[in-house]
Amino acid sequence: MENKTLLYWNSFKNNLEEVTFNKVIDLNLLHGLDKQKDLINENTKNFLDGFSYNNALLWGVRGSGKSSLIRGIVQKFTYEYDNFVTIEVNSDDISDLSNKEVSVLKNENIYSLKDINLISKVDFIIICLPTPLKNKKPDMQHIEKSLKLILPYLKKGQTIILESSIYPGATRKIFLKDLSKKFDLGRNFFLTYSPERIDPGKSNKYKKTTLENIPKLISGFSSNCLKKIKNFYGKVFKQLHECESLEIAEFAKLFENTYRSVNISLVNEIKMFASKMNINFHNVIDAAATKPFGFTKFIPGPGTGGHCIPIDPIFISWTAKKYNFKTKFIDLSANINQQIALWTVNKIKNYLKRIKQNKKILILGVTYKQDVNDLRESASIKILKKIKGFNKTLVEFYDPFVKEIRINGKIMKSINLKYQRVKNYDSVIILTNHSNINYNLIYKYSKKIIDTRGVFKKKTSNKVFHI
Repeated sequence: MENKTLLYWNSFKNNLEEVTFNKVIDLNLLHGLDKQKDLINENTKNFLDGFSYNNALLWGVRGSGKSSLIRGIVQKFTYEYDNFVTIEVNSDDISDLSNKEVSVLKNENIYSLKDINLISKVDFIIICLPTPLKNKKPDMQHIEKSLKLILPYLKKGQTIILESSIYPGATRKIFLKDLSKKFDLGRNFFLTYSPERIDPGKSNKYKKTTLENIPKLISGFSSNCLKKIKNFYGKVFKQLHECESLEIAEFAKLFENTYRSVNISLVNEIKMFASKMNINFHNVIDAAATKPFGFTKFIPGPGTGGHCIPIDPIFISWTAKKYNFKTKFIDLSANINQQIALWTVNKIKNYLKRIKQNKKILILGVTYKQDVNDLRESASIKILKKIKGFNKTLVEFYDPFVKEIRINGKIMKSINLKYQRVKNYDSVIILTNHSNINYNLIYKYSKKIIDTRGVFKKKTSNKVFHI
């Protein structure tokens, strides 16, 4: 039996990964589910054959074989139909994909890159690959390798769209030389750049930040290239902004996140000063934000994280050095945003030293920001590591978006949060303020709360220590 491929949604990497299998579940071995088995089998076949089908309800106690039935049906039709693509999403990750996104995936033909020759059969090639820092320098190797991989299969009339965050000028530097040898760029082959723009954790929560509603920056090597990407993305996005050059679009993406980084560092620095005056800076921000003009609200926290804020400003500062220009604000903001995490740790440790009973601590939230499952560069993780090694204290964590984390080579699992059990902890430390946590119950049952996110900014009781 030949190997077949399923697609699995990896929420940590935000991409689809291939999982191969060569054995299928024998549906005849599943007993007690005959009616459901027949119904789902018929519905699936009708769907694949283009006939009408109905929704199916699975019923039965836990362990009766419902999930095995679905997996068996999926595997069966994967072998029987070449155009049948399965995308498996863990239940905890369903929020990462909207219904519309899932419908697009299941209704489109999805080919494996193992069939690299299929590159020659498409009109548009979108490249969106990681661009990390290596020795404090932009690492473009993933993009460079992808170009080398697909170059032999490229044909006239195609359009490449690069969406990765890159330093200004990178699109020309990486693609121009190799593509110009093979094509007349702008005439029979088209090179474009359009940075990814999305606010993780907000897309499904606020209509204003759904993917199609975010204005899309587009740029091209030439006017003809710009026309190609405009016609393509115009079918998906409600608003397009045409940039006059590739470099403007590249720089714009970096500037957006650098602007956030600099302003976050500003509020973090003032937060540290306000703490010396025993002033809750979160309340200061709320007061300042009532001004209807000239003020943009930025929220302080225990540190920055994710892929964009810690990295994109460095892309600018690294490029600036090539032009003998020093980016003072960017460098200073990076230092402050690194400093705030250490400052938070010290504030927590000093407070814990004052508590007579401090043997068991609960950490709330370990992701880098609210309502995401992303742990990249998470300040909460860095702080947890420091607290975990403090004075032989038992530290546990709860995060509704993360099942487990690895700390110093060891696995820590998120607890099953029962609010009444919060009273068993000597202190609760809020590091990431996920919106689906009932903070009223946290306050009710906690002995002591260390609040780094301003969740209880209006509380002035001795129970809450504001950082």
